[in-house]
Amino acid sequence: MYVLEVMSGPLDGKTWAFEREITIGRDDAVATACITIDRYISRKHARLYEEQDGSLRLADLASRNGTRLAGRPLAAPEPLDLGQPFVIGRTTLRVIHS
Repeated sequence: MYVLEVMSGPLDGKTWAFEREITIGRDDAVATACITIDRYISRKHARLYEEQDGSLRLADLASRNGTRLAGRPLAAPEPLDLGQPFVIGRTTLRVIHS
């Protein structure tokens, strides 16, 4: 089990638990982790998912403002280490074990 945590931004400290996959966005109809008050986040912005080998991947879902990992935009799904910060809109998040 994983926990997606907001490290900075409008919902600082907010968390969402997930097992294998979670979608991040601004619309709760399509996003499990819904961040409605960051207007730079797309309706359906990014996805975190666990590979069969247990590693995590972060994918941008053709969002308007992109997803940043290690200070650079994500062009394709990339591995994400536990605790590694990433930016969606103006919100910084990370994934930890629960």
